[in-house]
Amino acid sequence: MRTKRTASRHQPIQSLRKGLLILNAFSLERPEWGVRELGRELGVNPTTVFRLMKTFQDAGYVERNPIRQRYMLGPKVVELAALYAHLNPMPSVALKVFESYTDRFHYNFYLGALRSNDLIYLARLEGNGPIKVSAEPGDRISLYSSALGKVLLAFQDDAFVAEFLKKIRFKPFTPFTITNRNILLKQLREIREQEWALNNGEQYEDVGAIGVPVYSQKGQAVASVSLAYPKYLVQKKRLKIPEMVAIAREIASEIASRCRNGLEHPLRK
Repeated sequence: MRTKRTASRHQPIQSLRKGLLILNAFSLERPEWGVRELGRELGVNPTTVFRLMKTFQDAGYVERNPIRQRYMLGPKVVELAALYAHLNPMPSVALKVFESYTDRFHYNFYLGALRSNDLIYLARLEGNGPIKVSAEPGDRISLYSSALGKVLLAFQDDAFVAEFLKKIRFKPFTPFTITNRNILLKQLREIREQEWALNNGEQYEDVGAIGVPVYSQKGQAVASVSLAYPKYLVQKKRLKIPEMVAIAREIASEIASRCRNGLEHPLRK
């Protein structure tokens, strides 16, 4: 039986948790925040937000625009991003591999990894085809509406999936988005068996995608690769799903091969 002292060691530090929520609120869509609007967005007292922002500012993680009195990310974040890129070779390796396949697939390539209950983009390469999806490295997307996310969710253990389904609030991004837990569970079982996922316009109505896992040497799905394409090309039989799955698997295998032991410990080179 755990004592109160032992149990307290396993509790999250609330001020740190709130600070991380603040940093995660910055995105391409919202590069700046005022203290009060960020407090409303996160449900955190504005005084607490101000104190945390001041702490981040002193450490270089955020900067304050003196005219607009709004905060943006600071140079320390750039340093950490550069360090991550140095220690984790996957994103740079993926880009080189993507570039070598642009003659076989003319649309978009993505690399993603699981972060909490979301999928975070690690790398992307836009092809020459008529498809534009504004997704940059560091952006997040839901696990249940993307091929990248569904294929990683399918390879998590049952406890993780159960907890995910308990916490998630399904949002219908398009008429094709899966918002039924039982349907999603059935699809995850199929994905685990076939080792690839299909996004049939579930995040963007006119865009489809194929997702496959990137395996470590221990056989763990540590990341995922997806190929995105205009849906109408499949409907007109100008693109074929099995051929795209085969290409995606080749790409995932090559990324894994080039990274080798880096996939076992993604934060160690």
